[in-house]
Amino acid sequence: MTNNNIVWQLPVIQSNLKDHAWVHPKAKYHAFIDNKSVCGKYGQSTDYFETGIEESKLMANKDWACKVCLKKLGLS
Repeated sequence: MTNNNIVWQLPVIQSNLKDHAWVHPKAKYHAFIDNKSVCGKYGQSTDYFETGIEESKLMANKDWACKVCLKKLGLS
């Protein structure tokens, strides 16, 4: 399933204490639609952060993706 509205990205954590954003080293890729993850766990501006991956590459390595996002999209 390829959908142009879906953006696969790593979730970015923004610190309120420090002026920086980071990605947890064990983070999985999540499917974002309208800046909200399909699993409902994250929200982020997908146009702002460059942590994405092509869906074809991710489908070849499904263990890199959030299992809930994959299941809700019917890709698991």
